[in-house]
Amino acid sequence: MAATQSDYKQGSMPVEAQSQTFDGFMKLTVYGGALIGFILLYPILVFCTPLAWLPSLAVTVIFGFILGAALRLKGGWYAGVIGLAVFLAIFSFALKVFFG
Repeated sequence: MAATQSDYKQGSMPVEAQSQTFDGFMKLTVYGGALIGFILLYPILVFCTPLAWLPSLAVTVIFGFILGAALRLKGGWYAGVIGLAVFLAIFSFALKVFFG
């Protein structure tokens, strides 16, 4: 049978590991959600609006920078936005050249 007395004192347990895990999960959620929105915006603008690929890319990059500032994301986010923009520009230009 359970004893009525216990050595447990509320608030005395170290929770640094759980706190770090939760912080990591929250960062992953914020960066992941922002990345999904950023990646989906470009094809939505290209295929669902009358914009060509270059104005769509410009709008997507501007949205990426505004999103990074609004969510207070670190420098890696901006480097990723620029890297993805360069990749998308090269890929889109190659598709236009090969397939008209």
